[in-house]
Amino acid sequence: MSNVARHYEQLLAAHYTWMFGSFEEKVVEHQTLFEHWGIHTNGLKTALDLGCGSGFQSIALADLGFRVTAIDLSQRLLTELDERKGARAIVPLQGDMRNVLQLIDAPVDVIVCMGDTLPHLESKHDVIRLLQDIHQLLAADGRCMLSFRDLSTEQYALDRFIPVRSDANTIMTCFLEYEPESVVVHDLIYTRQGEQWTLHKSSYRKLRLALSWLVTQLQLAGFAIDIQESLRGMWFLVAHKKEHANGISTS
Repeated sequence: MSNVARHYEQLLAAHYTWMFGSFEEKVVEHQTLFEHWGIHTNGLKTALDLGCGSGFQSIALADLGFRVTAIDLSQRLLTELDERKGARAIVPLQGDMRNVLQLIDAPVDVIVCMGDTLPHLESKHDVIRLLQDIHQLLAADGRCMLSFRDLSTEQYALDRFIPVRSDANTIMTCFLEYEPESVVVHDLIYTRQGEQWTLHKSSYRKLRLALSWLVTQLQLAGFAIDIQESLRGMWFLVAHKKEHANGISTS
């Protein structure tokens, strides 16, 4: 089991949806983003959500009329998505998105990989391969949407401590430990039962991806960039598939 998968299984999956606040508001937020970017079902029918979590993007896409396949490593989060999707045309599928070509064999109109999923991959080479796989899976002129947090600029001292969310019974903070190519994210979650507080802790490594590097890799994989937008500390990229890639990067 990878370090990321272990972190989610042992700690984060149980608190994943909670740490984002209202589930319904997150779905509306993503549906609004997709509409803002011109993602409609006019001529488009199928969507693939890579690293879907509990389903913010999957449900938003389904509500826009797409038939969605939602892939994630965490069975717990997929079960939550299955419970929330109702009659929507969403198929949850447990699997590693690095093996997406073995999981999905039909062309897809729209592929999303959002919520800072890309930096969860183990290496930049994995990111490059995934972009190539997305290009291969997309139908002609298909579109992909990516989002990630730019961790290329190092934070120091107390700026490395980030309050995530808290309520009467749960407090979540994370601490960032910077390395040359990655950041070790230490998640600290206090939960209260009665008068007793208990600390739950775990860590995992995220890649430090820079916007300029990712844009270049998308172009090398055969994409044209349509939208490049920053929102609340996250970068969002929307691109469409070109017929031929310009080249393949190996670093």
